[in-house]
Amino acid sequence: MLENGKISNKQMILIFVICRLMLTMAYLPYVNSPPWNQDLWISAILSFPLHIILILPVYALAMRFSKLSLIQSIEVILGPCGKILGAMYVWFFLHRTSIILRELGEFLTAVPYPETPIIVFIAVTALFAAYAVYQGLETICTLGEIIAPVILASVVLVFVMIAKDLDLSNLQPVLEDGLAPVLYGAFVIAARTTLGLFLWILIPFINESGKIRNSLLIIFLIFALHLSPSAIVTIGVFGLEQAKSLDFPFFHVVRMISIGDFLERIDALFVGFWVIGMFIDISTHYYLAVLTGADLLKLKDYRPIVLAMGTVMVSLSMFLADSMVDLNEFLSYKTLTWYNLLFTFAIPLLLLLVAVVGKKRVDY
Repeated sequence: MLENGKISNKQMILIFVICRLMLTMAYLPYVNSPPWNQDLWISAILSFPLHIILILPVYALAMRFSKLSLIQSIEVILGPCGKILGAMYVWFFLHRTSIILRELGEFLTAVPYPETPIIVFIAVTALFAAYAVYQGLETICTLGEIIAPVILASVVLVFVMIAKDLDLSNLQPVLEDGLAPVLYGAFVIAARTTLGLFLWILIPFINESGKIRNSLLIIFLIFALHLSPSAIVTIGVFGLEQAKSLDFPFFHVVRMISIGDFLERIDALFVGFWVIGMFIDISTHYYLAVLTGADLLKLKDYRPIVLAMGTVMVSLSMFLADSMVDLNEFLSYKTLTWYNLLFTFAIPLLLLLVAVVGKKRVDY
């Protein structure tokens, strides 16, 4: 096996939560997505059951081939043709890591360090992430286990401290355009989640795989309970139209926090927590890209290709888009939703059907 490390269900929950929430904390991309109005907080709540539905094909595959990696499972199901599909998944994680690197760079150059070239942040982050990947899965998950409670506690604290500035009239009227746009918004939120693929890859390394179902329910519940208050706070403070015009709406919420004369400008602390969380997110995606790549190439150890793939990621992140505007075009619900669904739902569903019809299963 390429990786000998083991992680607990608690570590799995925390690393999944960090990887899902970090970008949302800064970008809150859903304000410019369906339902296009102040009912976003309702969409966040309704995304909970849709998350469960969309992860079912990957979950079924992970359970059916619980001792195999993603690449190995595909090759068992499709035979030699599985190499092509396996290469597509390597690309997906490579591309995904490059996108997150670019988003981190865009945030840091737009907010705290506008005079610093973006390549500096991308290259330095990739270098440190490469070191974390080289150390292995347990190191990344242990770091996530340490920092995740701090990040979650800080977010809750933000909600509490900004509550006095909320104008709840900004959330009215409720269901202004009916239920259909709200359900579409819930679908978009759920479709952006790629963590089912994490499960498919990492399941051989999870100590108590029998508890994974309950862990996933906890993860999706945390998603809903985080995004819904984030939407309420952001729209409640700025109003919908102003929130839509901001590149980093939740960050601007944090900037507004001021309690008396002794507690203000805590945004620097938020940036620190966010950068650490983003580093864990990048390291995790980087690790999955390298692990699937080494598995595809039938290597005995993934470490020899860590730096090579990191170089590709840094280069790709710089050529992804000419500006933040171009990057947001791809990251919009019109494109990213269906791009993710291809890899997280459509392909796994087809693979599951082929596996069931062909009675292919690996239980040992």
